Amino acid sequence: MRLAMPISNYAQLQSFISDTLKTLGVDAEFAPHAEFWSSLSYEEFTQGNVPGVGGGVRILLPGDAASSQIIHALKGEGQFAGNPFDRMPSGGPFMSDQQIAEIAGWINAGCPEFDAGLA
Repeated sequence: MRLAMPISNYAQLQSFISDTLKTLGVDAEFAPHAEFWSSLSYEEFTQGNVPGVGGGVRILLPGDAASSQIIHALKGEGQFAGNPFDRMPSGGPFMSDQQIAEIAGWINAGCPEFDAGLA
């Protein structure tokens, strides 16, 4: 799955994650955090922790995809490497490197809430 243009706002990110997982046949309904990206406000998603996960796992760091836990979880890296819940979604199928790069691009762009000029 490839977007015609990079993800440029939060609503596009939410749709991208949901659509990608649907295409992969992944059902996050029974995950401890469910489909958290679709229910959190922009502020909760960009400044908060993954719901339903103990220990306060911050979702992301705006402008820094390489240090963002959502990217580590999707790749199975960092604290997600070698543990029972390693790569997300747990048990796969997993997002491709290109799909993860789409999300990383939005994070590295500072996590824009709206398209430029529409805020």
